[in-house]
Amino acid sequence: MPDYRRDAGFALLCGLALVAYLRQTGAVETLWSESAIAVGVAVALCVEALFVLDTPVAALWERRGVRTASAVVLLGVAGGFAVFLGPVVVAAACWGLVTYFGILAVCLCYR
Repeated sequence: MPDYRRDAGFALLCGLALVAYLRQTGAVETLWSESAIAVGVAVALCVEALFVLDTPVAALWERRGVRTASAVVLLGVAGGFAVFLGPVVVAAACWGLVTYFGILAVCLCYR
């Protein structure tokens, strides 16, 4: 059985780090970019689909290091791409996390 609190904690820490980055760079307004919202929501839905469909992702997620590594990769990839594409990438990652929390809320309500 998944530990929702653990997963939400990792997501919250990543979200706080991403928002701190946007605040530090003076790019908080990119959170309202339509492209950031669309890309963030779409990517999050695709990632969550990997857990629902018959893929090995759900089993991998239960490995101890995978959760930590995924948080580090999220922050690293968002920060790395932000260097080349701008802070809108970080804003998209934020919207992906918002989408995750929305899905989590729905799952917990119907559990």
